[in-house]
Amino acid sequence: MLRVGLTGGIASGKTHVARRLAQAGFQCLDLDQVAHAVMARGGSAYADVVEAFGPRVLATDGSIDRKALGGIVFPDPAARELLNRLVHPRIREEEDRIEAGLREEPGAVLVVEAALLVESGIHLRFDRLVVAFCPPEEQTRRLQARDGLDAVSAAARLRAQMPPSEKRRFAHASIDTTGSLAETDARADEVAQALRALATVATRPRALSPGMLSQLTPTPPEPWQAGEEGVGGLDLVRLQERLYPGSGAPWYAPPESPRVSPDAAARFGALQALRRRGDDRDYAAAVAYSLARLTQRDAEAIAHATLIGLALHEAACGHPGGPSPAALDFCRRWADQEPSLGGVEAARTAAAKLRSTG
Repeated sequence: MLRVGLTGGIASGKTHVARRLAQAGFQCLDLDQVAHAVMARGGSAYADVVEAFGPRVLATDGSIDRKALGGIVFPDPAARELLNRLVHPRIREEEDRIEAGLREEPGAVLVVEAALLVESGIHLRFDRLVVAFCPPEEQTRRLQARDGLDAVSAAARLRAQMPPSEKRRFAHASIDTTGSLAETDARADEVAQALRALATVATRPRALSPGMLSQLTPTPPEPWQAGEEGVGGLDLVRLQERLYPGSGAPWYAPPESPRVSPDAAARFGALQALRRRGDDRDYAAAVAYSLARLTQRDAEAIAHATLIGLALHEAACGHPGGPSPAALDFCRRWADQEPSLGGVEAARTAAAKLRSTG
């Protein structure tokens, strides 16, 4: 089974794309709808949310007033974190239930739709990430027409989200919804065809020799890596909290003084990609780049960490030489930066050393 994350900013056309992918025969799950369901009266999170936030979040009919709840949690990070702790496990239970029903179905594709997959740092739980996007001015126009907002209110909502150009940096595929619905559908169909083909390709965790495993695993283990087994995908917000407790910054914008070297980030990322998807360079690139964004500050260091991660992944999968031209292209595409000569040499040295232990 292939797990696909679908995301995009507000009024980006994400829901239309989800409907098109459903028409292609994929199982689609809207996490926002699941959140509504678990907090509805009788839902699995209802009692806990009411107990935590009190009667002030209740409507006259006893249901949770989402507007009142939002007024409490959006300006208060601690309250927002509490709500997430209460609701997210219930959402994940529903996701796991649907996934379990598809696991034995050959070529199955599960598409999980949510607006904040990247911002919440959980996009690496998915084998592929698809981003629906359109220019901010088009988002503003759609948002005003859809929700009756004035230009100032619409712009404020857009500013609260990651810009489309930034979100697309984390995507394996993107769908431009600026044009007609027919044009959007045609692009969604192309993506669906590629995903359907990928779902038939068997992947399995890569078995590593003791020597390779020791090269990729620090001694002693780094505290920030504790508990990350890779099978469920990395949670980058959780990793950030271990690295920079209480920083308050987005996970993809680390403080001025990173605490992890590019080499350490690359080794950890390569190991996680190997454990989850084996010889899947597209997934390995997403892991390498995302961890580079979490742990490094400047563009050169991000490209450096990304390339080393790709080179180590290639070496562990038995690819000769390296970093290969494909790895260099992946690095340019994900990091949006030409790797430095020093970075290429560091990646070559790291890959050769790993091969020598295999």
